[in-house]
Amino acid sequence: MSERIQGAVVLVTGAGGGIGSVLSQALLDAGAAELISVGRDHPPEHPRVRRETLDVSDAAALQALAQRCADRVDIVIACAGVNANQRLLTPGFEAAARREMEVNCFGLLNLATAFAPAMQARGQGQFVHLLSFLAHVNLPLMAGYSASKAAGHSLTQALRAELAASGVRVTGVYPTVVDTSMSAGLSGPKLTPAELVQDIVQAIQNGDEDVYPGAAAQAFQAYTADPKTVERRMASRLNTEGN
Repeated sequence: MSERIQGAVVLVTGAGGGIGSVLSQALLDAGAAELISVGRDHPPEHPRVRRETLDVSDAAALQALAQRCADRVDIVIACAGVNANQRLLTPGFEAAARREMEVNCFGLLNLATAFAPAMQARGQGQFVHLLSFLAHVNLPLMAGYSASKAAGHSLTQALRAELAASGVRVTGVYPTVVDTSMSAGLSGPKLTPAELVQDIVQAIQNGDEDVYPGAAAQAFQAYTADPKTVERRMASRLNTEGN
């Protein structure tokens, strides 16, 4: 059981999704005092779950929520994400990419703007951002999604620097392929949501900054050793899976 989660108030965006629903149950099992589910879909009703139906791209709505509960939120976990699974320059790409950026990057900024000040004032707290290995290298089959995760990764680093002096932790989680509806069109091994959630819970307990679950650790090592080869490998999937 995680000591940081026991008795904590945890806000989770995307708590009703394929990963978020498993994470929500794990947080309740770990003893979270209250889980605030933020998004359009929510986990099943539970005495310790509070539902807030709003879009993370709506900064004003998040500010209004923070006014009601930021003084008691200990952990913010950003699981909400959108993936258009779209190639660059295809019809509708620009609109889809803007939506991906609004949720996957600016959603993180909106959460930080709304909830970080109260954590800073208390001198404790934690943000956990579910990002992707694609934050490091673009998969052209998911061009806009990859770009939004890269922007989210950079924002995560900036937030960590801003909050470090106050004792607020910022964790980035970078899985490869997770077995959810988002990855239905991709072949190859996939991490189960339960496996990913186990690593997220452990990262909260440890206060880890960067988490590469499962195969992501090896993928990141390969990328840092030879980024151009990994970039070309990703590009080659346009021919094997994109046509």
